[in-house]
Amino acid sequence: MRMSCNGCRVLRKGCSADCSIDPCLKWIKNPQSQANATLFLAKFYGRAGLINLVNAAPPHSRTVWLLPRPLGH
Repeated sequence: MRMSCNGCRVLRKGCSADCSIDPCLKWIKNPQSQANATLFLAKFYGRAGLINLVNAAPPHSRTVWLLPRPLGH
């Protein structure tokens, strides 16, 4: 059984091998920061809205534009 990624864990949803949230969080090194970013966006868009936003992006660009990057990157 696969362990849920930090994004799915925060959203309290099941995480599968083809999780669309996990690639969006790969550039964030700290697991707590991954959870905080997911929680922030889920509060802004709502859980379903966030998942729809992630799924609307092409898979190759999900890590590029979806989550806000720190200044200087």
